[in-house]
Amino acid sequence: MDLFRNLIQHKLVYSARKTTVNYYVPLVKSESLFRDIRALDRIHARETIKVAVLYVGPGQWSEAEILSNSSLDTSRSYRSFVSSLGWRINLATFQGFTGKLESNGSDGESCPYYADESTEVAFHEAAAMPKDLKDMRQMKK
Repeated sequence: MDLFRNLIQHKLVYSARKTTVNYYVPLVKSESLFRDIRALDRIHARETIKVAVLYVGPGQWSEAEILSNSSLDTSRSYRSFVSSLGWRINLATFQGFTGKLESNGSDGESCPYYADESTEVAFHEAAAMPKDLKDMRQMKK
C-alpha cells in the first residue's frame, strides 16, 4: 500500500486529509496546442449577434430597389431609429465584434453597435454601405 501511495504522491497532488484528488497535467508545447489556444482566443466571451437593418422607401417593392438605397434616401424617422439602436463604431479602428463587416471600407466606415455584459450586437445597415454601380442587385450588401 505504501508503494502505491508513494506512486500517487509522485504523480498527483494528493492530500491524505481530504478525499479529493487534484489532477495536474502539464501541457506539452506543440503546434496543435498553439492552434487550439488561437482558436480559444477567437471565441467571444459574450454572445454575438449581427442584425441586418433595411430601409424600404415609399413604393419600393423589389430587392434591388431596397438595397440600392443610400443614407441620403432614408427618412428622418429611419435615421432616428438607427441612432437609437446603439452607438456608431468606426470599422477601421474597432477591435471588438463587427459581425464580419470589413474594416477596409468596402462595407462602409461605421455601423451601429450595442453591447452589455452578456451580448454584443453589430447592425449591418444596408443604406450606409457603399453602392456597387456594376451590381444592379447590390449582392454585397
